[in-house]
Amino acid sequence: MRARRIAAAGVAVALACAASATLAAAAPPAPGAIADVNGIRMYYESHGRGPVLVLLHGGAGDGRQFGKQVPAFERTHRVIVPDMCAQGRTTDRAAPLTYHSMAEDVIALMDRLHVTRFDCLGWSDGGVTGLDLAIHHPDRLRRLVTFGANFAPDGLNAPDVAWNDTATAAAFGDGMREGWTKQNPQPGNYVNAMTKVIHLWKAEPRFTPRELGSIRARVMVCAGEHDVVRDEHTRALARAIPHATLWIVPGASHSAMQEQPDLVNARVLEFLSPDRMNRKTVHDPLAR
Repeated sequence: MRARRIAAAGVAVALACAASATLAAAAPPAPGAIADVNGIRMYYESHGRGPVLVLLHGGAGDGRQFGKQVPAFERTHRVIVPDMCAQGRTTDRAAPLTYHSMAEDVIALMDRLHVTRFDCLGWSDGGVTGLDLAIHHPDRLRRLVTFGANFAPDGLNAPDVAWNDTATAAAFGDGMREGWTKQNPQPGNYVNAMTKVIHLWKAEPRFTPRELGSIRARVMVCAGEHDVVRDEHTRALARAIPHATLWIVPGASHSAMQEQPDLVNARVLEFLSPDRMNRKTVHDPLAR
């Protein structure tokens, strides 16, 4: 999830790690595993049995953000939830953080787990990483659901773009630092890791119309009615992807999955159903 702040201008955005930490505090610890992929030690969890569904968390967060999704999805799917490079419980590497490198880490993890094809749900940065997977690995990705994803840095609302332009690691606040350092295996790397995340938000993504038009996976592009991603940007993303479905979640913010989990989970599972027919838009008054 994009880091958002409370400013005098009245723009309020909840930090992704703070949200995931709140969810985790009420839940028992889940067993995880470590995979050595592309020079990092990637933490991941696997729940349930069935077709593989990979959940990709938001920027600066971790897989605990899906605490309200995993119990619903594991009934019908094998749900794999990794923490991405330099985030959550996964180590960093001596290279910039990019959406493409994170997508390649997902592929490397799937290779380690002997998973050939899979579905993916990505929130915010996780959705952007999912788009990169769909562009560069059409043979691996069956279906993709994105929530609050952008395809260019200026896709966010103007105050959030401005925050990205001036933010430093200190802007995330002490609570974020405390939560990150408690769980990450490289606690001394916090400033470097958050600096990488902020630079990523300033510089990426930059998907071209040609790249988006090359996507062959079935895609559902979702956003909250009051998302940090501009409404017209979300709609442009859906138009650029062949046969994509668009769903604007009524009344929701960037955190639609946490705010309205029953509605979101049911809609995602409907989309992932193998016998579901492609539709350009979900029949929703906001998906116009």
